Amino acid sequence: MTSAAEFSEIPQRELRNEVSRVLREVKAGRSYTVTVDGSPVADLVPHRHAKRRVSVPRAEVLSAFGDLSSSQSYPADLDRHIDDSLYDPYDRAYRRGEFSAESGA
Repeated sequence: MTSAAEFSEIPQRELRNEVSRVLREVKAGRSYTVTVDGSPVADLVPHRHAKRRVSVPRAEVLSAFGDLSSSQSYPADLDRHIDDSLYDPYDRAYRRGEFSAESGA
């Protein structure tokens, strides 16, 4: 890929007025640096179509996720890292004796 220094400069106003022509040239492979008040603000480059994979080889999946814990230890991991108990602030106060049956609470 060519560096940004090798792109032709095009002022924003010219791009706005000649957008159809400029896009045809970009589609043909030409690249531009868009400028506003003489300062570069963006590069306009042809789109590259990346071939998208529809499947991933098994070995690649295993190497990517091989460090994860096995599914057998998953419930234990959850219990160790997640506290799903209910928290009742009044229960703590009751255990400390701050509430009593006589107080009507």
